Amino acid sequence: MKPPFLDKMDQALNTNQHVILDFNTTDRIYWSEQNLGPLSMTMFLGQYYASQGFRVAEYAPAKGLKELNLNIEAKRNKKPLVNISRAKDPVEALQKIGTLLREKDAKWIVFIQYCEHLAPQDSLGVSAASVPGQIQTLEMLHRFSFDDAITTGASRVVLVSYGALPADLITRAHGYRLIQVDLPSKAERLAFIGFIEGLSENNRFGELEPGLKAEELAVITGGMPLIGIESLYLSAGHQKRPITREQVRMAKAISIAQLAQDLLAVSEPEISFAEVAGLKSAVAVMKKVVTQIKSAQSGVPQTVLFQGEPGCGKTHLAQATAHELRWPMIEFRNIRGSYVGQSERQLELVITIVEQLQPVVLLFDEIDQLIGQRGAGASGDSGTSERLLARMFNWLGSMEHRGKILFIGTSNRPDLLDAALLDRFRVSIPFLHPTQSDLVELIPLLLSRFERSLAKQLSLNKAAEILVPLKPSGRSLQEIIIHAGLIADETLRQVGSTLDEKHLLLAAQDYLPIENPLEMEFIRLTALSMCSANSFLPWMDGTKIRSNNEVPQSLIADGIIDKKTGRLDRTKLHQKLNELAQTRQMSRIMR
Repeated sequence: MKPPFLDKMDQALNTNQHVILDFNTTDRIYWSEQNLGPLSMTMFLGQYYASQGFRVAEYAPAKGLKELNLNIEAKRNKKPLVNISRAKDPVEALQKIGTLLREKDAKWIVFIQYCEHLAPQDSLGVSAASVPGQIQTLEMLHRFSFDDAITTGASRVVLVSYGALPADLITRAHGYRLIQVDLPSKAERLAFIGFIEGLSENNRFGELEPGLKAEELAVITGGMPLIGIESLYLSAGHQKRPITREQVRMAKAISIAQLAQDLLAVSEPEISFAEVAGLKSAVAVMKKVVTQIKSAQSGVPQTVLFQGEPGCGKTHLAQATAHELRWPMIEFRNIRGSYVGQSERQLELVITIVEQLQPVVLLFDEIDQLIGQRGAGASGDSGTSERLLARMFNWLGSMEHRGKILFIGTSNRPDLLDAALLDRFRVSIPFLHPTQSDLVELIPLLLSRFERSLAKQLSLNKAAEILVPLKPSGRSLQEIIIHAGLIADETLRQVGSTLDEKHLLLAAQDYLPIENPLEMEFIRLTALSMCSANSFLPWMDGTKIRSNNEVPQSLIADGIIDKKTGRLDRTKLHQKLNELAQTRQMSRIMR
């Protein structure tokens, strides 16, 4: 199949436009039907356009300007480049390129590499003005877009960027068309894999492990450039070992991290819903979401917010959701940069990559810190925060990604979330500390993780009864069990001893929570106030209270929860939150 970006290039050139190529410009390009490639970007395009009668030239600041003699049949009839002499100075080179473009009887296509260095984003700024020749190169590149002697001719320039776009003056000029070179599609990956597999006699390339077929490899390499797939085969050939699925996962994670400039982290979690303990209501909700997405229903949720007390399994459930969907999980990282325009460009890069990797689960871990909140006035960063938030809100609210990208946000501080952000996350699930029945499920998982067990005389129910007054999070429970193990080993003088009731009691008595109880109560009630459905409450099973699931008695006593139905009284909940807010304020003043 013809690479989509090449089709767009042809359209641009046929409508008298120059081209700017961006994004996946370092990859191999392969057009199997035309037996063209696999080649680097410039060589592929050079051969393609040389076959159409163009003379091809290339300029790179380090290599200078030169003609690429790619059309062997036409070489005899070509004139040599006149007075080019591999000019390296940008101003001199662009002057010579302008001369080539204005030749009436010539048909040139000139590739200008690293255009982001020749005309960087801030090239009209004060700092950039001190760089010799930079303003001149920007002006010359811009003039190519409206010079009548050039636009009415057949010759064109192709600017190739690596990692950043050139100055806005160029990208917004009508004479240039910005074209994104996408990551290869499944069909393109499969064709490339077939090409490599056809080189079986070349011992530089390895083989696939038994059971791993080309079709599956084309699927699990989604998001990888062709050059990354080639590296897998070359590495396998060098090591004399077959390519395994695990190697593909690792190579894919590295490849995407590099492409995203470490703004994203990709993984393929292996945690299932069966391995999530103590979160029955939340798991039930996400099971329904997974079922809807898999059945391709039109009204599937697009955004889900897990919010509430820290250490209660929010990230764990997000990983399990990705595993159940059989989608990769991408973790969104801090995109803010210190340079003018850097944050906005990095956000656009992240959006581009995520959209090309779909279907995916995109995780905003601690979304209150990653995205932030709008202020009442100017942010003090020249409007960067406002622009980032506006773009992010627009992206999260776009309907075109429904069923292809599942946005999951997690927050330990739901009180810091922006109202507009909450409006985008219409499925909001509160996470509270485990109840006694939750602890009965959690304790065995944590014991097995640390290769411990309970003594025969200590039942799970009794162990949970000992620990529940501490109101531990899953993370705190883990530390208590570790401490109980140390006490058991010291008491019995044997590493890996079983835990008896006295060991657990001593660990519980010795435990000092680092959390401020007042802050935890405020987070707990805030999380409940943001719950988007009564059925999402931890103690609910659909429209009724789950059997053997404890409803917090303190919330019943305050009238926040109806004892019979388990439903929230939002009026009383907000009254209690206002009281807590005043108490928190007084506590801070006292400190």
